Amino acid sequence: MKLQSRTHRSTAEMQLAPGSNGQTVRTGIHRNKALASAGESNAARRYLATLALSGRRSQRWALAEMAEIWRGRPVKDASRLHWHTITADAVARIRQVLAERFAVATANRALTALRQVLRSCWRGGLLAYEDYLRLSDIRPVRGDGAVRGRALQQQELDRLYAVCAADPSPAGARDGAVLALGHAAGLRAGEIAGLNLVDVVDVVTGELLVRGKGGTLAGASLGEGAAWLAAWLALRGEAPGPLLYHVRRFGKVVPARLSPGAVFQIVKRRAAAAGVTNVSPHCLRKTHATALLRAGFDHLMVMRSLRHRDVRSVRCYDRRADAERAAAQRAAIRVPMPAARS
Repeated sequence: MKLQSRTHRSTAEMQLAPGSNGQTVRTGIHRNKALASAGESNAARRYLATLALSGRRSQRWALAEMAEIWRGRPVKDASRLHWHTITADAVARIRQVLAERFAVATANRALTALRQVLRSCWRGGLLAYEDYLRLSDIRPVRGDGAVRGRALQQQELDRLYAVCAADPSPAGARDGAVLALGHAAGLRAGEIAGLNLVDVVDVVTGELLVRGKGGTLAGASLGEGAAWLAAWLALRGEAPGPLLYHVRRFGKVVPARLSPGAVFQIVKRRAAAAGVTNVSPHCLRKTHATALLRAGFDHLMVMRSLRHRDVRSVRCYDRRADAERAAAQRAAIRVPMPAARS
């Protein structure tokens, strides 16, 4: 009877359609064994391989969270799952749980990972095009979400740099350079860790070449922060390799690259010593963007300074207070006074 039921499937179910790679796949049966191949578990890995290291970590975590929602239990390696077997109901449940459990930006970033993995499945011939379109048609999670991160006040910045200046060991100069790269140049933690000596174009002016997300290459300027870079380079030497080294106990410099996590710990440790709370490398970046906006530079210039591709991203970095907004409106808007009435 099973053989007979397979023979009498509907014509629509058995209709053939071209896949993205020229293969012929079956529409409406995205779990058909005919689509399985030795590389079916590599769809997620192919997607992750296209990302920078920092993005790879976050999206690997996102896939693990979604895999747990889908399967109802923790999954050891979500990149090995057969994502082409997911159903529309499972996709809807994943979106609902993500919206309830995480911030808006985090939920949408995870949904982006899911869409891209499904696209990788289609490109690998594991999903028919109709199935790919249906499954990846996921509405973004809406809402502003809680404002995360902050811009530091000048007094807080002064205390942070003072703590580094008071440290006579090589770690003092190095950590001051880390702060300047985040605050004065607006670099991400991953970008700070990824700098090489060859990326320093001009030590005096602090001109740098920065390799950002997606392999982009752009310029950045330290300005007055170049003094901290020069102080560190005087101790580091001219050997090629990573710009920033590890500094062990008793001031021993080890020529090994810092990780983004090490950059985070440096900022956290210096902030604790300075008595400054709620600080991360990204707060330094938000401080950089907010300072440019306060100085009157437009959003396009701030976008270029942050090395973003979309000017709308600047909105997330604007930490000007509402009182500043009110003062700007009062100062800029002129309204004729009403005529005196008797």
